[in-house]
Amino acid sequence: MDKIAVVTGGSKGIGRACVNALIKDGYKVIDASRTKHSLDNANYNYFKTDVASEGDVKNLFDYVAKEFGRLDVLINNAGFGKFANLAETTTKDFDEMFAVNVRGLYLCCRYALKIMIPQNSGVIINMASIAGKSSIATASIYSATKHAVMGLSGALMLEVRQHNIRVVKVCPGSVDTNFFDHPGSVLTSARESILSPEDIAEACMFAINLPDNAMVSEVELRPTNPKKK
Repeated sequence: MDKIAVVTGGSKGIGRACVNALIKDGYKVIDASRTKHSLDNANYNYFKTDVASEGDVKNLFDYVAKEFGRLDVLINNAGFGKFANLAETTTKDFDEMFAVNVRGLYLCCRYALKIMIPQNSGVIINMASIAGKSSIATASIYSATKHAVMGLSGALMLEVRQHNIRVVKVCPGSVDTNFFDHPGSVLTSARESILSPEDIAEACMFAINLPDNAMVSEVELRPTNPKKK
């Protein structure tokens, strides 16, 4: 039986690394993102998705159910951050970050569970952040979204474990992606000394490949020895 996975935001960064790791592990992967990842592999499928749109999310999981008939793994990776002191942010910044980082994740979980609960199995990995466990100056809105992800994920884990569905919060520290290309980035370490997207993907695969009767509910990853710029 084919193993089926959905990765949101799978076209670059951590999402792309997760897509590659899942395919290497034998999964058929649906990359649900706004831009297509150029990958010539029979197990790679692209479904154009804006997770902030409920219509897009519903269409995505309708496609998964119709085309594959099951869903084994959902990695909610889509998300972004803007950096500024709170007094200098806009309501638009707030609405856009919450629409993708929280609302989008909520919608994907809800629609994925329509497939996972009847099959009585599944793994949901929600990409949080160290920022979801602490506070970071100039990242107030982003931190708030990731605190919300932590709270939602913890409650969901308790709700769906009775259906043999495992919910995992993954909390990376600094990762070398385009996240830190934005103006006002809070990165203070040399990029070559921080985590790579592949490090995060490997942690996700560890959580996915645990025995069915075992669950790690939270994974926190930090660079071993980050070097100052």
